Amino acid sequence: MKKFVLFLCTLFLLSACKENENIVQYDQGNSYVYFAYPNPNRRAIERYADSIYYGFALDPDIQVKEKTIAIPIRISGSAKGADRSYNLVIEDSSRFDVNAVKFSKAVISADRYLDTLYISLQRTAKMLSEQTVLYLSLKGNDEFIPGNLHNQKLTVIVDDILNEPKWWSTWKNYFGPYHKEVFQRWIQIYYLGADPSSELITNAPGPIYYWNNMPASPVPSWYPITFNYIEVLKQYLLDNEVYPDGDSTKERILLP
Repeated sequence: MKKFVLFLCTLFLLSACKENENIVQYDQGNSYVYFAYPNPNRRAIERYADSIYYGFALDPDIQVKEKTIAIPIRISGSAKGADRSYNLVIEDSSRFDVNAVKFSKAVISADRYLDTLYISLQRTAKMLSEQTVLYLSLKGNDEFIPGNLHNQKLTVIVDDILNEPKWWSTWKNYFGPYHKEVFQRWIQIYYLGADPSSELITNAPGPIYYWNNMPASPVPSWYPITFNYIEVLKQYLLDNEVYPDGDSTKERILLP
C-alpha cells in the first residue's frame, strides 16, 4: 500500500513539473504583454480567446465596406510614464492582401495596463471565395516579455462567405431553396432581440431565438413571432425584385 501511495505521489510530482514548463516565470521587475480579446465562451477555462472570426456577409449592414477589429492588449508587471512599443509579428503563414489590411501602432500608452490594437480590413472580392487569415504573435523586445502562454498568439479570420446554415433544411418549406440574398435579409430582420420569446421547453427568458439560433421546429403555433418575421421577409421579396447574385436573367427570388 505504501509503495502504491509513493507511486501516486511520484506521478503527481512529475505532472506538476510538466505543468511548470508551460508557466511563464514571473519577475516583478519585468513587464509582460499578451492578447486579451474576451473569450465569447463564458464556460471556457481560458479567459481570453486565441482566435477571432468576422464575416462581412453576416454583418447586419450588408453594404459595409470596411471593418475595424479592436484587440485589447494587456500588460502585467509595472506600467511606465512613457509610451512603450511591443513586438507584434505577422507570421509568414498568414494569408492576406497587404493593400486591404492596416494595423495601428503596436504601443502601450504611458501609465496604462490595457491598450488596443486596431486592425482595419477592406472588403474585397477575393473574400467571397478565400479567407483572410492573420497569424499574430507577440515576441520579446527591450520593453516587454511575452506573458500568458495561451495568449501569446492570436489568429484572426475574415471572409465574405455566406454558407447555408444548418437550420435551413428544417425550415426549407418556409424559406425555399437556399439563397444568400434571402439569408442576408433574414439576418437584418430577425436579429437577436427582435423576438422576446422565452425558450419553449425550459421557459428560459428571452431573447433566445434569432437568425443564428432558430427554433428547433417550424410550427407556427409554437413560434408565432418567428413566423410574423417570416411574413415580413416574404413581403420584402414581393415589394423588391431580388435575383440570385444580382443576375436578372435568373428566376426572381420569392418565398414559398
